[in-house]
Amino acid sequence: MTTSMTSVPPAFRVPLPDPVVELLGKHIVELPDPELDLFDGHVRAEVADRYRAVLTGTPDAWAVVRHLRDLVDDDQGEGFAVLTAVPLLDHYGFDDGLKAMTVVLSWLATPLKADDGVSLWKPLSVGPEQVTGARPLHVDMIHTTRPPDYTAFLCTRPDPRGGGLSLVSPVRRAVFRLSDDERRLLTDHVYGLRDAGAMTGVGPVLDAFPVLDDSLPPTDGFVRFDPQMLKDADRGDPHTSAARALERELIAAQRRFRLGLGDLLVTNQHLCAHGHGALGGFQSDIPEDQRRRMRQIHLRTHEPAS
Repeated sequence: MTTSMTSVPPAFRVPLPDPVVELLGKHIVELPDPELDLFDGHVRAEVADRYRAVLTGTPDAWAVVRHLRDLVDDDQGEGFAVLTAVPLLDHYGFDDGLKAMTVVLSWLATPLKADDGVSLWKPLSVGPEQVTGARPLHVDMIHTTRPPDYTAFLCTRPDPRGGGLSLVSPVRRAVFRLSDDERRLLTDHVYGLRDAGAMTGVGPVLDAFPVLDDSLPPTDGFVRFDPQMLKDADRGDPHTSAARALERELIAAQRRFRLGLGDLLVTNQHLCAHGHGALGGFQSDIPEDQRRRMRQIHLRTHEPAS
C-alpha cells in the first residue's frame, strides 16, 4: 500500500553529528578535489583513500557509516536512507559543502561519474517548459552491463509549490509478489532501452536484457526495471504484461516524501527503485532561481552489494 507521508520517515533519516561536521570543516581545504579516473569514471583511488582517511578523526564518523549501511544495505530492509547534510551547506557554502558530501559518500562507496558530458554531481534542474517533471519509479542505467550500485540525490532547493515528492520502493519485495509465470517471463532477454548518451564505468550497452538478471551480484540477482523500456512495447505481449505487473507492485509499496534543503537521499540500486512525483503545476511563471533544484551522483562498490 502506498505510503502517503510527505516528510522523510524518521526511521530512515541519518543525522550528521556536530563532531563530523567540524571534522570535515577541518580537512575540507587540504583535501584534494574529487579528480576522476578518465578510464572508468571513478574518483581516483589516491583521492578516495585521502577521503576515507578522514574517517579515523572521530568515532562519530564511523557511526554515520554504520547507520547508512544498516539502512541501505540490509537485504531485509528498504534500501534507502536520507542523510541530513544541510549543516555542511550552512557551515561551508555550496562548493565546499558539496565536496564534503562527496567525502562522506566515499566512506560508503566510490563516487562515479557515469554520465559523460556532465559533472560528478549531475544537475537536475527544471526547465520552464516542464509542466510536471514527473519521473516514475525506476532503476538507473538498466541497459548497461553493470549499472551503478548506488545513486544519491541532493536537494538544494525544494519545489516552492510543494511538488516533486521523492519516490522509493523495494524492488525485490515487488518481485516476490509476482506469480511464477510473471517471474519466468521477466528472465527472458527481450527488453531494451534506447541509449540516452555516452557513459563511463558501467560497461557496454546491452541491446537486450532480462528484467530479472541473475548474472549480477548478489545471489538474488539484479532487477533491471525502467518504465521507459515499455514505451513502444506491444501491450498484448505477455512480457509487457509481466513488466507492468512489476510496475504495479512497485507503485503499491512506494513511499512518498519531500526532501528539504540539504537532504541527501541515498538508494541501493540492488534493493530500491527511485523516482519523483509531479511538480506543483506549471513552472513557467516561477523565476529560474526559485525552481526546484537537485543534484545526482552515482556510486560504485567494489564488493558485491547486499
